[in-house]
Amino acid sequence: MNNTNNQKVLVELKDLTKVFYTDDVETSALKNINLKIHEGDFLSITGPSGCGKSTLLSLLGLLDTPTGGLYQLAGHDASDIDSDERARIRNKEIGFVFQSFNLISDLTVAENIELPLTYRTDLSKNERLEMVRVSLEKVDMAHRASHYPSQLSGGQQQRVAVARAIAGKPAIILADEPTGNLDSKNAESVMALLEGLNEDGATICMVTHDPASAARTQRVIEVFDGEVISDKYNSVPTSVAV
Repeated sequence: MNNTNNQKVLVELKDLTKVFYTDDVETSALKNINLKIHEGDFLSITGPSGCGKSTLLSLLGLLDTPTGGLYQLAGHDASDIDSDERARIRNKEIGFVFQSFNLISDLTVAENIELPLTYRTDLSKNERLEMVRVSLEKVDMAHRASHYPSQLSGGQQQRVAVARAIAGKPAIILADEPTGNLDSKNAESVMALLEGLNEDGATICMVTHDPASAARTQRVIEVFDGEVISDKYNSVPTSVAV
């Protein structure tokens, strides 16, 4: 989905820092990160192992708390909130796709997708089932709804994981190395799926070490030693001033 100057800012980070303390050792994982993500963006975060990109994704996903700075997500100030509020915002506003799929083996495909929705007090059982059905159709896995993860290929499991991420209609999808455990054919399929979801309006932020995957996103943010050293668009629509 093409970015324009008129699109709403969905995520804003201002001077975001993260410091880890172990014994008497202080490790600065992120240093003064300033970043804006607009609705409809499809961006990748790249960089060498240990550079801070996974820490940044954890902060964006409210899986960890920043040491300092400001984080605003979909109108919420998410910088300094209690664990209950973090969980509520995370469940409603953020969809996760992990490298290892993270499907529960003794639940069916449909049950895996429905599980995060059961924590939403604003949804009835029928509403949840309809959201499961729609999300499975979007990833072409409706015919596997009653199967178990062990009955699926790696590519199919990742499609189910994507369906789980989008079922609740989150503000943003965070994908952590979504093609990392897949062969080239299935990796291509998952990237095409993410591109299609973005074309339909989804906002996607993906951590990847794969240059080919990063090249397929609109925007590439490079992190090194805890700092953003580059923020470039792969292709810029003519309507965007640069």
